[in-house]
Amino acid sequence: MFKPLYLGTNHMFGQDSYVPVMTQNFEIRIYNMDGTTPGDYANTLTLTTDSIGDISESQNTIEVHYGNGVIKFPGKVTFNDVDWTLNCFTSPNTLEALREWKRQIYDTTTEAMGKPTQYMKQAYVIRYSGDGQQMLDVIKLPGVWIKELKNGSMSQKGDEMVQVSVTLVVSKAIYLKPEDFGNIG
Repeated sequence: MFKPLYLGTNHMFGQDSYVPVMTQNFEIRIYNMDGTTPGDYANTLTLTTDSIGDISESQNTIEVHYGNGVIKFPGKVTFNDVDWTLNCFTSPNTLEALREWKRQIYDTTTEAMGKPTQYMKQAYVIRYSGDGQQMLDVIKLPGVWIKELKNGSMSQKGDEMVQVSVTLVVSKAIYLKPEDFGNIG
């Protein structure tokens, strides 16, 4: 029979390793495609971030039928698109920074499509410890681009801050190991 490793929560008292990872200690960094320098408006977008959606990975299944049985094998891996919500400020102009990135994909004035080296960016989503001193988790998202830009709703009733959001297309997510955290940008 199995026995529990611990009874109760006494093993968590006085242990720095059992401090909860909190949702608010994160940032997203956007770099140019080569990953060495921040993209245009990178700091503006990082500092005005409100929230980032869940980065999910799913594995398709290949089924092989033979007789009365089925054997399952892993298929292609897919990643979901991620919603990124940002707070709007008059300066720095968050919305204009997003629109500039979107113009690199498709410019509505000239009707010209951009090239992947122009609009695809390398993004890092980083979770920090509660004191902000230690990176706990880093997800590298190579080749992200804006699929949808939502300019924020307006209302005469309220005094809430305007928030804009974009949907980022994620082709691949790489989960960095702690020893690789120092190699960001």
